[in-house]
Amino acid sequence: MPFYNTYPGFLYRQFLVCPSKAPSTTSLRGKAGIVTGSNTGLGYQASAQLLGLGLSHLILAVRSISKGEAARKSLLASLPASAKPPVVEVWELDLGSYPSIIAFVDRLKRSEMLIDFALLNAGVANFNFTVNQLTSHESSIQINWLSTALLTLLLLPELDRQAANNLNRARPVISIVGSETAAWAKFPEAQVSTKQGIPLINVLDDKSHFDMGDRYYTSKLLYQLFFLELFGKRSSAKRSTGTILNLVNPGFCYGSELHRTAEGAFGKVLGGMKRVIGRSVSMGARTLVHSSVLAGEPSNGKYMSDNKPAPFAGYGDSDSGRIIQTQVWRETLSELGPVADIDKLLSEI
Repeated sequence: MPFYNTYPGFLYRQFLVCPSKAPSTTSLRGKAGIVTGSNTGLGYQASAQLLGLGLSHLILAVRSISKGEAARKSLLASLPASAKPPVVEVWELDLGSYPSIIAFVDRLKRSEMLIDFALLNAGVANFNFTVNQLTSHESSIQINWLSTALLTLLLLPELDRQAANNLNRARPVISIVGSETAAWAKFPEAQVSTKQGIPLINVLDDKSHFDMGDRYYTSKLLYQLFFLELFGKRSSAKRSTGTILNLVNPGFCYGSELHRTAEGAFGKVLGGMKRVIGRSVSMGARTLVHSSVLAGEPSNGKYMSDNKPAPFAGYGDSDSGRIIQTQVWRETLSELGPVADIDKLLSEI
């Protein structure tokens, strides 16, 4: 494992590396984008920074319309009174619901809006075994892996189409918020799946295999493996002219509400750790802004951390890891097949 992906490497970055702000000359005037999970934490701060750079049109993609409207008012109120107010819309997007994800992308298609970037920030870190009632999958696996994969697969051909039809514009970007913790996942469920010959998703849905300390890491690793397979299946033409895809790590931040389910003494200890080790959400959001609107073509297919490319978790570098990576891809498509035309989507990416 490279030093970058070790705990000492993590601490080095947390204490000694400060991601830079977007250059003051950056102008997003005339551009439009989507930020998921944008009513709080990193998503809200990234939205504020993007609007501060002159973004003309922003879609706040949130589960709660009322919370989204509150965020919208707060974001607009924070802008200089002399500035021309941007268009900020609140669209419903519940990552716990496949129909909600499909409806969101269908709405985007009907709007005929040209999107310059989609920042997929929404995620959860559960410290208790919680089942998504609509799919019967464990919630962090559902949100951080499966639902984010569906949103990526649905957005990608739409933004590819926009890129092909608007060659005078910069290529659109889909930037997905990942985590350095993917490199720390123990992921014992993979061995259980292999030895017992049962689907990985079934193992992850079994409460007896739930490890509070490892599940978030595993969920982020699973999406990373999906991402690597997805990018590997992109045609050379789409890689060079279509949508730019990247993963971004904001670092460990306090004030993000990611760990809001942590309770009791554990919650207090975690909160204290975040204040000592954590970055502010404002600093963490700089990395999200960079990956979405500044990193550009060099970030395509890359894992970005502290505003530059960094090593992936490396899980798929071994023979067994590559087998699991392929399995993750197959199980993702199998899960999403009943709700989306997967063959059509794959033919378009």
